[in-house]
Amino acid sequence: MTIRAREASKLFNSNKLAALADGDYSYVEKVAREFLNQDVSKIAVCDIYDHTYQRLSQEYRSEYYFKNTIARRRLLGRHSLKTATMLSEFRVGSSKADCVILNGKSTCYEIKSEYDTLNRLEEQLNDYLKLFDEVYVVCSAKNLESVLKAADERVGVLELTRKNYFSEKRAATPRVDPINVDLLVKSLRKEEYIELVRRNTGVIPSVPNSKLVSFCKSALKTVDPEQIATSFIEVLKEKRLNDSNLLNALPSSLINAAISYQFSSLQVEALKSIFGACKESRCISHTSEESSLS
Repeated sequence: MTIRAREASKLFNSNKLAALADGDYSYVEKVAREFLNQDVSKIAVCDIYDHTYQRLSQEYRSEYYFKNTIARRRLLGRHSLKTATMLSEFRVGSSKADCVILNGKSTCYEIKSEYDTLNRLEEQLNDYLKLFDEVYVVCSAKNLESVLKAADERVGVLELTRKNYFSEKRAATPRVDPINVDLLVKSLRKEEYIELVRRNTGVIPSVPNSKLVSFCKSALKTVDPEQIATSFIEVLKEKRLNDSNLLNALPSSLINAAISYQFSSLQVEALKSIFGACKESRCISHTSEESSLS
């Protein structure tokens, strides 16, 4: 019995990784047997993930694959975890931005894979353009022309090529309009917009909860918009810091998982142990091979 690429891609879902962390290897073994045709007793967990990811890069590039490629090539390829943070599914008005990378500026990436429709694209981009410094749509060749026609001219367009590199088809135009404070406050968590007010006005709000949002919006509207835009990035980088220890412990196919998924502290330690052991055994094996050749 074999399984298709779409089903195998569930290996990268949060619930499957949580199950693995809790000691349930059943789905990992199923993918090894029925998708990779491997003897589970002769292949390491990290190799199952790597080999599956490699096949999916040719057979089924899901939203997860796009996000992981953004994390690899944009977050880690261009920046450092010491200076940049990536957010996943960041709420903006009635939309959720697939990926947002924060360094000295805020860059939003909206994914439109070949399995997505463009039904809400205009609405989504209208929200993002009010908040982020730059906005991109990342798409496959299948819907490239449709995206170029549908997206606002200020929005950049990146094609994820068949070789799994980004090809910039249109550069993003940096935001020139003032950041939309109402939308910003609506997009932040309570502790984040309170901190934003404190940093920019020196005031710690002491009003009833029923009046807190209104107070914070009014306070922030007295501040220079560019100062707000800069502070917004700084606050989010501090409050939503990526777990560099987990990122460094997991294979490159799971970078997005470390960023996007919420695991318990016990699950985090278990995943670090499972994949850390794989990396260590690879190093030992590699060293042994070098010794035998010398």
